[in-house]
Amino acid sequence: MARDIPGAIAAFQEAIKLDPTKMLGFYRLGEAMLESGNQAEAEAAWTTALGKKGTDALHAKVLFCLADLRERQKNWQGARDAWGAYGAFLTSNPKAGGYPATVTERQKQIDRRVKDEKDYAGVKERIVQREAERQKEAEENAKKDKLNR
Repeated sequence: MARDIPGAIAAFQEAIKLDPTKMLGFYRLGEAMLESGNQAEAEAAWTTALGKKGTDALHAKVLFCLADLRERQKNWQGARDAWGAYGAFLTSNPKAGGYPATVTERQKQIDRRVKDEKDYAGVKERIVQREAERQKEAEENAKKDKLNR
């Protein structure tokens, strides 16, 4: 709440030192790391959290965070797999209190995104090519302009 992210990171690291067997400290550390912009450390904290003791609800939250993070990283296959793991966990642990409808929706969006990227790859390539041509033309015009002076 105070937006003291470095202080929060230090506090969660201290909590982990006090009891490294619990999932909650790693979960919160991952949240703080993500908020600080350090996605790699957030992923490491959440991955570590999965091997620790915690409630089913907290386990589901960690899986949700990992799936969301992989989407942010544009790791489409990793995100699709992570959403699948989240969905499988919710199915086998119905009291976890997660959001099973999210799984199919996110996977559908990922599939759409992958298709769009594939479909628009040629367009992006042409844009880069045209931009390079314009840059070259601008450089040639600048040379001609210098010669006219």
